[in-house]
This record gives sequence, C-alpha cells and structure tokens, in this order.
Amino acid sequence: MMALDDVIDTYCAAWNTSDAGERSRLLRVAWTDECRYSDPMVHDLDRAALVAHIGALLEKFPGSLIRRTSAVDSHHGGLRFGFVRLAADGSVMREGVDFCLLGAGGRLQRVTGFFGPLAPL
Repeated sequence: MMALDDVIDTYCAAWNTSDAGERSRLLRVAWTDECRYSDPMVHDLDRAALVAHIGALLEKFPGSLIRRTSAVDSHHGGLRFGFVRLAADGSVMREGVDFCLLGAGGRLQRVTGFFGPLAPL
C-alpha cells in the first residue's frame, strides 16, 4: 500500500501530464477502478473522462500546473488536501481543496474538488 502523500502526489502529477497515456497510468496507480471525480464544473467522471478533462484544461491553459499546498489530512477513510493551479508564469490562477474517500489498497475511491474563481489572466 502506498503512503497517502504518494497517492495524492501521484494523483496531482496526472493533472500536470500532457501525455494522455501517462495521465491514465498515473490515475490507475492512485485510483481504484471505480473511482469518480466531481468539481463545480464536471460531475461523476470516471478515469477515461478525467484523462480527457485534464487534457482539455492543459490545452486551454498551456504550461499551467497543479501543486499541492497542504499536508494530507486523513481520518476514517476520508482525506483532504489543498492545491493551487499555477499559470505558466507561476502566478496563482485558482486555489482549492479536494476531499477524497479511500478505497481498496489505500487508493482513491472518490474525489470531490472545491475551488474559487479563476483569477484574471
């Protein structure tokens, strides 16, 4: 079983990977097969749909990156962590928090993201 920091850092790495095959591989490592993702813009995405969603965001905001900004807090199978999306120039585009449920093998079973408005570019 992976350490929680490693699970979350692998998940975040998927958000920063331009290659769809590598994004999918990273999500397979961090996610259970049944995992679903939701945020204010999308709902109930499976792994394939999230791979496509991330790709669309990377095309829309080339050079942007997700960075974890907090420790991973966890208890009773749930966890949370803070993150930012940085623009290519390093400025903060948006801040947020993900809340997750853990499933088999300590991998992510559900991810629900919350974030503020997109900063003007």
